[in-house]
Amino acid sequence: MSSTAKSSTMANNLENFDPRTAGAYDPGQMIILFDNRHIKPSPEENKMSTYQTYHLDGLIRMGWISYTHRPDLEPGNLRLIWYTHAGAQGVRNYPLWKANLVHEMFTSLTDSGFRPLLLGWSAENPYPMIGGSEPPPEPKKPKMRVATSASGYVSGHGGGSGNPHERVMAIIEREEEKEAKEREEIVRRGELAEKAGYGEKAGLLGNAGQAGGAEV
Repeated sequence: MSSTAKSSTMANNLENFDPRTAGAYDPGQMIILFDNRHIKPSPEENKMSTYQTYHLDGLIRMGWISYTHRPDLEPGNLRLIWYTHAGAQGVRNYPLWKANLVHEMFTSLTDSGFRPLLLGWSAENPYPMIGGSEPPPEPKKPKMRVATSASGYVSGHGGGSGNPHERVMAIIEREEEKEAKEREEIVRRGELAEKAGYGEKAGLLGNAGQAGGAEV
């Protein structure tokens, strides 16, 4: 069967699906569609700890998503996972009809050294190059009356935050900024704790000296 016929069949099945007669929907098993977690960033950009490196390498060798947690991906969606250069995990879900765009994002994340992983369901594989079917078409949007408000945002002209790829890269940047702030906070608390510890020791020594003088 050609990819065009497969796509038409998938679209027809989705359009004619009736839960009253079809029974429970079976999306198959959750599978790894594409996995580039083994493609690391350049040494000068790689800030992942030794433990994190061994942890991720083990998952790659076994072809696992996680050691303990089972993903909770809803049928009809793809999940894009990536790792920042410091080891933080990013996650974003996308509907099946965005499959081609998601694959472009996957490739871009790979080129940037963010070790991406793409998950989906075996019966909903939208990639013909790995034995799947063409993704379903974009659903038709209901016609909405344009608001007359002076606000561009309310009327739908406020402008988005970029395309999906730009939003993913923005998420990565925010994660790295968050990690940097957390590291700074850990260092700051450590310095405060160290100072407090020295103060307590000094106080104890002083009290001991006073107690000794009283006994004499």
